[in-house]
Amino acid sequence: MIDTRIFRKINKIEINIIANSVRKISTKLLPVLDTLNRFLYILINKSPSEKIFPKIYLITNEQQKVIKESNITNKIYSAGLYFGFIKKGDFYFSIEASEHLYKSGIFTDFKLLIIDNGGEKSILYGNNILKKMVIKHPINLKKKDFLIVLNEVHEIIGLGLSHVSSELILSLKPNDIFAINVSDKGQYLRAQ
Repeated sequence: MIDTRIFRKINKIEINIIANSVRKISTKLLPVLDTLNRFLYILINKSPSEKIFPKIYLITNEQQKVIKESNITNKIYSAGLYFGFIKKGDFYFSIEASEHLYKSGIFTDFKLLIIDNGGEKSILYGNNILKKMVIKHPINLKKKDFLIVLNEVHEIIGLGLSHVSSELILSLKPNDIFAINVSDKGQYLRAQ
């Protein structure tokens, strides 16, 4: 049987893709990325029957040693912390990576969006964020800003992209889209 999975360190092209996408979120995140590059691995599935985007993982030094010593790279489905994926030349952070960077204090400049209980349920079903769901938003919001979505008790439940800028928020109706749901913790349940 032909191996359809490749698991290896990211190369310069992939580093550039990630860096270009990270730059859109915050240039302050680039030095963090520079320190993490040596820990980032990519999983590429070349199976013609599955269309899976290349996944990026954050691997510790110990995990790297195990991978090198055991020669099991074609058998790996997942390893370390799921960091995100590459799709059409753009890198998308995973919820786990955003949560790790934010909670560990590595990068705290993410823009935060706090939503109500009804909004939390809606987002966990994969829906976009409406104005009526928003409890608190960043003051200096721009369209297409990367957002970490928190519930009322400040747990990270998803990632979003702002659909409006600060100047337009007051003109929104309650059912107007405030932010696009990029990913949410409900995806794991819906995939089952």
